[in-house]
Amino acid sequence: MKRLALAAALVLGADQLSKWLVGQHLALGQSVRVIGELVRLVHVRNAGAVFGLFPGNRAFFIALSIVSIVAIIGLSLSRRFTFPGSRLGFGVVLGGALGNLVDRLGIGLVVDFIDIGLGSLRWPTFNVADIGITLGVLYLAVRFAWPLGEARTPERGGRDLGAAPGGRGRPPIPG
Repeated sequence: MKRLALAAALVLGADQLSKWLVGQHLALGQSVRVIGELVRLVHVRNAGAVFGLFPGNRAFFIALSIVSIVAIIGLSLSRRFTFPGSRLGFGVVLGGALGNLVDRLGIGLVVDFIDIGLGSLRWPTFNVADIGITLGVLYLAVRFAWPLGEARTPERGGRDLGAAPGGRGRPPIPG
């Protein structure tokens, strides 16, 4: 639980601090080059979902954020997802979801400011919360699809994932 809360707090704090700094130093619409045309900071407001998708529908996105936050907390506390780093992954996603929810509740829009691309080929502008959500979901998806290390068996200090409630393991597969 501590890792979940710490990861969420760090992402939320970094997100809100970065958005505050952008608001203090860049006028709405103003752009500053960081690495030539490749990386720019641009102060924009987003009424849609991640990366500016599906603009509008503020009430829907607030409700979706709240449902997502409850689901993230529920999944992270579930004993089903206890692989190393699971709470950290869920915490990063949670911090991102909270960061964008704070914006939606506070100003009705999400502040985005990271602009990456070359010339007219640009990725949709995003923020630190979006990075947390994206990286956390990718990490969790990879870990769900490809668990690291050897399969854990009772002989190796783990539980037999195919064991019946009585602990006798799976019946042999007829051959």
